[in-house]
Amino acid sequence: MHGRGSSSVPAKLVRAPVKRGDSSAPLTTRALDYEGRIADLRAKIHELEESRGTLATLLRDLETKEGRIEHIHQSWVAIFDAIRDPIFMHDRQGRVVRANRAYAERAGMDIKDVIGRLYWQVFPRLEGPPPSFVAVVSGKSETGEEELVLEGGQTYRCRHFAITDLVNRHSASVHIMQDVTEHKRIEAALRESEEKFYQISVCAQDAILMLDSDGLVTFWNPAAARMFGYAAEETMGQSLHDLIAPQRYHEAFRKGFDHFRETGEGAVVGRTLELTALKRGGGEFPVDLSVSAIRLNDKWSAVAILRDITERKRAETALQHESNFISAIMNTSGALIVVLDKEGRIVRFNQACERITGYSQDEARGGTVWDLLLLPEERDGVKTVFAHLLARQFPNQHQNYWRTKDGRQRLIMWSNTALLDEHDNVEYIIATGIDVTEHKAAEDALRDSEARFRTMIENSSDIMAVLDRNGIIGYTSPSIERLLGYGADELVGQDAFTLVHPDDLTRVQHALARAIENPGQAQNVEFRFRDKDNNWRYLDSIGKYLLDDSPVTGIVVNSRDVTARKHVEESLRKTNRALRTISAGNESLVHAMDEQELLNAICRVIVNTGGYRLAWVGYAESDENKSVRPMAYAGEEAGFLHTARFGWGDNELGRGPIGMAIRTGTPQGIHHINDDPGFPSPHKEALSRGYASCIALPLRASDKVLGALAIYATEVDAFDDGEIKLLMEMADDLTYGIIALRTHAEREHAMEENRQNAARLSKALLETIEAIGSALEKRDPYTAGHQRQVAKLARAIAQEMNLPHEVVEGIHMGGLIHDIGKIYVPAEILSRPGRLSEPEFNLIKTHSQVGYDIIKGIEFPWPIALMVLQHHERLDGTGYPQGLKGDDICPEARILAVADVVEAMASHRPYRPGLGIDKALEEISRHRGTHYDSSAVDACVRLFREKGFTFES
Repeated sequence: MHGRGSSSVPAKLVRAPVKRGDSSAPLTTRALDYEGRIADLRAKIHELEESRGTLATLLRDLETKEGRIEHIHQSWVAIFDAIRDPIFMHDRQGRVVRANRAYAERAGMDIKDVIGRLYWQVFPRLEGPPPSFVAVVSGKSETGEEELVLEGGQTYRCRHFAITDLVNRHSASVHIMQDVTEHKRIEAALRESEEKFYQISVCAQDAILMLDSDGLVTFWNPAAARMFGYAAEETMGQSLHDLIAPQRYHEAFRKGFDHFRETGEGAVVGRTLELTALKRGGGEFPVDLSVSAIRLNDKWSAVAILRDITERKRAETALQHESNFISAIMNTSGALIVVLDKEGRIVRFNQACERITGYSQDEARGGTVWDLLLLPEERDGVKTVFAHLLARQFPNQHQNYWRTKDGRQRLIMWSNTALLDEHDNVEYIIATGIDVTEHKAAEDALRDSEARFRTMIENSSDIMAVLDRNGIIGYTSPSIERLLGYGADELVGQDAFTLVHPDDLTRVQHALARAIENPGQAQNVEFRFRDKDNNWRYLDSIGKYLLDDSPVTGIVVNSRDVTARKHVEESLRKTNRALRTISAGNESLVHAMDEQELLNAICRVIVNTGGYRLAWVGYAESDENKSVRPMAYAGEEAGFLHTARFGWGDNELGRGPIGMAIRTGTPQGIHHINDDPGFPSPHKEALSRGYASCIALPLRASDKVLGALAIYATEVDAFDDGEIKLLMEMADDLTYGIIALRTHAEREHAMEENRQNAARLSKALLETIEAIGSALEKRDPYTAGHQRQVAKLARAIAQEMNLPHEVVEGIHMGGLIHDIGKIYVPAEILSRPGRLSEPEFNLIKTHSQVGYDIIKGIEFPWPIALMVLQHHERLDGTGYPQGLKGDDICPEARILAVADVVEAMASHRPYRPGLGIDKALEEISRHRGTHYDSSAVDACVRLFREKGFTFES
């Protein structure tokens, strides 16, 4: 085929012009003119035939190209419709010109009905054009993103791109809409869950710390900041023990933490220990430490809960990480679109794929997706999905990792379909994906964060609860079942005030009101709470009100069961009260010159020293009515003894505690006068004067009861068994004093009676000391036996040193109770076989100070309290607890120290066999004059080497 200008067309003849119809022209000339015209016509015909052939060829080429274009068009329409996000294009007037199937489905219309309509009247339906439309059409913005929330609650993230013409004027816009409703819900739920557990931990009254596998601080709550003086930002990444542990603990911690890092186990894990901690500035104070192990990211971390027990110790003895919320928002710069052939080879690879993987389309095209991008362990699974797609099981959704060019891994969520050929066979696989790597990481981080806070709350030794403004329980931690017997959800919905002791209710209600009036400020209150078995338990609670915009929205209450502590405090208080009363009563017995003076003095001692409301002594009369005659009283009597009548006969008047004590010769008491139906006529009189409980102690003289000593208290259950036993000894002493004074007729006999009374007083004092020691014997027989043996040896050493008899007896008394402070050391530590840890040994070393605190208020005729405090001091200052030297240590304590070491080394213990007397004597001789008093060492050695002293003799 040739074009119009082809060189094959014959050349035109050159001729002179001849006018048509010019008959005057010569014939030859006219003939030539006709031949020229015929030649022109032939040339034009030839030219037209060539043009027609060319046109036919062009038409055939055009039909072929149109078919290819239509096929490509249909392919990309299928790809466009396979994208699961709504996509549409609109012109300058906002009319939809193109839309995919996902957009039409969201609008609830066919695609043909969507085209040509204003897009804000299709989906999402709006009152008018949105601001983004105006901004794009006016040329102020070529691209942008906005978030739309529909009436039904669905949330879409919409991205739009402007398309401009050759003069850079807006001609159309493309909108891509992504449904992020579920992502928003998950983010909000995870954020609320983390915030809830974070707020609960912030409200805890204890310090809550978290350490990573290197022992560095990763969490530090406000209670820790208050307790130790370090702000949270000062502690992050710091070594915990460098901050709060005394130097003497560091080596043990290092060894223990190395083992914990490998196994998650350790000596302190899962236990509560008493240790010493450091405040900022170096001040030491005692704490309870509870440690739990949790495994995060395949490494062991530790959660530590510490409580400042300074106040408790003082009473017994006298007693953020704020989790970073990682938010990961899926990269919506464009969906990943990859087209694969039936062999899995990459045919199309869009820009989003290039950005994610680092491969260009040219690098990726022709390679199989499993060889180029998949992890080896996921290839078989993806090939199975691919086989299902080839079998026309689509659409298909799954997720797998892509390996990027630089070796990183990205988690992709896929929605797959297939492109069919004209015979309805699968020609291409179309995969549309979203990179969810950051989202998955965020979910894992949030779950880890929630797990950390949940672990701290659920492993706390205290009860965590949430109340509303009316005191209705909304949440209780699992520890409530262990401490109070209730199931974790058993009290949810109940009014907490119905379980509070009536006497404590007003204080608790006021504390709740203060918490509501002062949001965010902690309020403390101690009260009694009914447990599942209807027993009253003492709780020490701290509550903080969180405003309604907090996820918790209520009063967060942290409660600790302090019932045992209250009982111990009460028992010690009563025992100390009785001991002080006995001591002062013995002094009155010694100084009283006549019977009435003695009775008055004893009553005053009971009220003034013991703190009881009323004490009186009544003698049993032998009259017809067997009446009881009041002889002396002290305290708030207010006419009680003149109004009420008492007797000791077996009748209504004698059935009260006074009459029963005289008739039976045994102590009688009433724990709660108001609840005792058998209390006789003085009932109302007693209650009106504030008496809540009472005890009557018989004044026994040989086979006769002289009368009774009656004591009244303002609290119920004021007298426990130990206190009654001690007070009965005082009543017996009073009886002996009465008899002694009655028989003072003759001077010699009076002197004899005084000696007997002094002996009785000495015996009572010895029994008192032995009674104190017996408390320890019940917990640790080894320690109790040790005290008796040390007392025996110390007395012998003092005698060998020719010390006065009074000093010898004092040393013996001090030896009997020198280890009384071990009553506060857990029995399992005292009797444990094997070597003690440093914290356990440090705990045992506190027994000297504790013992001193227990007995320092009791007036002994000897410096027993100092003996107890100093019997572990050494002459060179290496002892404890005060590191005293030389003459700063009292002589009695120096003798006790020698006897203590010899008996301890020679005797058997659960944790080692006895070393024998020779080893013990070798020890004190080696340190004679440096650790131990030279005279005491020499006397001790003489006793064993020369005088045959033995502990069994």
